[in-house]
Amino acid sequence: MIVQSLYERYEQLLQDPHSGMSKPGYSSDKVSFVLKIDEDGEVRSIVDIRVQQGKKLMPLRMMVPEHPVRTSGIKPFFLSDKAEYVLGILADKEVGIKSSPAKYASSADLHKRLLASSNEPEARAVVAFYEKWSPQAMILPESPLYADLLRIVGTTDNNLVFQLSDKMGYVHETSEVLREWDLAIAQAESGEDAVLGNCLVTGLADQPIAKIHKVNIKGVLNAQSSGASIVSFNFPSLESYGKKQSYNAPFSEAASVGYAKALNHLILSERNRLRRMGDMTVVFWAQRLPGEAKEEWDLQEGMFGAFFDGTFGDSAAGNEQAQQENGESVDPASEKVAKPADLPIGEEHRELTRQIGDLLGRVKNADTVSADMLPAKDASFYVLGMSGNNARLAVRFFWRSSFEELFGKLSLYASDMAVERPGNQRVDLPTLFNIMLQTVRQTGDLSKMRQSISGAMESEWFRAMLSGGALPYSVFSAVVNRTRVDGQMSPYGEHGRSAWIRASVIKAYLTRHARIHQQHESKEALTPMLNEEAQSVAYRLGRLFSVLERAQMDAAGGPGRLNATIKDRYFGSASATPAAVFPILLRLAQHHMAKAEYGRFRDRDIAGILQGVDAFPNHLDLKQQGLFMLGYYHQTAYRAPSKSGEVSEQTVEHAREATIETEVTK
Repeated sequence: MIVQSLYERYEQLLQDPHSGMSKPGYSSDKVSFVLKIDEDGEVRSIVDIRVQQGKKLMPLRMMVPEHPVRTSGIKPFFLSDKAEYVLGILADKEVGIKSSPAKYASSADLHKRLLASSNEPEARAVVAFYEKWSPQAMILPESPLYADLLRIVGTTDNNLVFQLSDKMGYVHETSEVLREWDLAIAQAESGEDAVLGNCLVTGLADQPIAKIHKVNIKGVLNAQSSGASIVSFNFPSLESYGKKQSYNAPFSEAASVGYAKALNHLILSERNRLRRMGDMTVVFWAQRLPGEAKEEWDLQEGMFGAFFDGTFGDSAAGNEQAQQENGESVDPASEKVAKPADLPIGEEHRELTRQIGDLLGRVKNADTVSADMLPAKDASFYVLGMSGNNARLAVRFFWRSSFEELFGKLSLYASDMAVERPGNQRVDLPTLFNIMLQTVRQTGDLSKMRQSISGAMESEWFRAMLSGGALPYSVFSAVVNRTRVDGQMSPYGEHGRSAWIRASVIKAYLTRHARIHQQHESKEALTPMLNEEAQSVAYRLGRLFSVLERAQMDAAGGPGRLNATIKDRYFGSASATPAAVFPILLRLAQHHMAKAEYGRFRDRDIAGILQGVDAFPNHLDLKQQGLFMLGYYHQTAYRAPSKSGEVSEQTVEHAREATIETEVTK
């Protein structure tokens, strides 16, 4: 299913002239240098075409003749290759440069064989270059090109292409020269050594079967930089019925190349890859139905990416940074379909952006969305998560369903995560990365906190978001334990946003757990805002702790007057062992309420909450601790609406508290 879906996308992208998808026999690869030669094959100059991105010089991507998998043996590429093949030179620690005669000879033989019969000036020039160039002579320090060659061998991605010195285009872009390459490909596929069979991907019979998959998958986290394989048979224990290598899973040559190109295209894309998703590289794509407008296709994929990476079109910088960290190159001219900035600028593009923003807002606010508002709601949508292990790729996650079901899963997640913030603060879904930050120690150093995040936990949470299944207990327990230690659960002050995220995680986990296991006793407490009718003892104890803290602050003159409150000393123990702590806190509260100007309000709140508590539990398990923390957050964030007959003391109290809290936040 995975490979068939990718190959279907490959065929669809081939029909789009603006997709940047390479046709069979060609690939998009990195190029760092241009070898300018004249018609006699003499080297006139070597031009560095890398572009500055941040602190690094990054190679450009060009459509060149295919660069298939290269193993430990010698295998030259046509018209675009590394310096060790094209120039016959390698880096050497002792003398700086050394020659690689065997690789250079293989490259010369390939080009002479394919271009010998061509009369095109570009073809004759390349053949003449290989007849005249002498690696042994050019690596001498007195060589006029020695400085350029030294710079080339010092570059990791040192692929070169040819260009005639008096022409604008590159040799590999010349149609007459490429005709020789296309002919060579056709002859290779129909050669006597070709093995014919039924293709598992297309279902076609009598197709040339690939012995190995020639295109590696590049850019996957933890995979080797030269690429890795998603389908391979390298050990006898993996082979069956006497078949060798990939003949065990027969893919036609076209299918083995097509699915890999489609996957590489997705990984390179800024719109079809999520920036950070734990220890996985995650790509996604939508099926394009027959007759479906491209705008609807863009809308589907744009909305999913915006849900996780931010507003549509704003994720380019983050993706570019991620590509640079992975050592990837970015060429603005090569991935036209992948960049939101390259979509049509005008009313059509603005309408697309508006539609994405409207649908995204409805999803994140858990609003009702009718089926007729969704573009191509019956089209299949795919999400693929992979992780690398050197030369192999492991499929960690694959999700396939209709766009309508995907929309429903995201809406359900948004509803489960919904928690109100106090005042007029904007409510939006916390990002997955910000959720994971709440599972680690809050040091203030974002880079160290990022390194401490568990990739497995992040991946599990993402999987649950799409599947609608139980959210990972590991994340819930980490957030609850972290909150019990640092007590950062107040919706006000510098940790207000962190508290909101933690409350959202706790509510979402408990809501899904109750839904899946048909446990409805705590349903009343799992609301976006305070529910005074909720009977859960743990939830009520959390509310009670908030009121007791409020009484202490009232006695001191309001919020911000104390260096530390009972929360700093008792929050962890109160949430775990209430029976040992709350009697002490209630005795303290009597003194606080006696000193406070409006202590009777706190006394009334305490009495109302304790009506649902017959006895303080000796111990609360982790789920009950989560309810305790949610109750604390809800009660602290709550501000009772003033009644017509209570304008005096209560209204003055709330107004004064709001002013003090605003000053503290600033």
